[in-house]
Amino acid sequence: MNEFETVLVPGHKPPYASWTFIEVPPAIAKAIGHGPVRVTVSGTSFRGTASRSQGVLRVPVKREVLERAGVACGDRVAVTLARDAQPRPVHVPPELQKHLDGNAALRKAFDALPPSHRRAWASYVAEAKQAATRERRAAKAPDGIRSRSFPH
Repeated sequence: MNEFETVLVPGHKPPYASWTFIEVPPAIAKAIGHGPVRVTVSGTSFRGTASRSQGVLRVPVKREVLERAGVACGDRVAVTLARDAQPRPVHVPPELQKHLDGNAALRKAFDALPPSHRRAWASYVAEAKQAATRERRAAKAPDGIRSRSFPH
């Protein structure tokens, strides 16, 4: 666990200019590196992803977390930060699961995607209201998964 105080900062450029970030001090950034992290901001815990931007390791803080913690961009906050080794499971809808189960290479490609991509494909299929739309989206998914693209 790494503890430090920092000021919550805005993003530097669109589309992130409206986002709020924790900038991780260099010594902690070197120890933790980028990837999944567990974060506590002013007593409110959440899971996030540390990534490097403009030479600085940063963690985005969702609006709902800011509201629960009672803080805003520009506030000085106490932060606890640690690597998150826990798996981040993705609920795969049955329509997409059928394609993954029937093709080992596709399953391997899906599992190799970053968690955000896996969640995006699962949500893209699952959020359709009609069964026919879910099936159609699941049928389109293999090409997108192989090309490592986001659904659209």
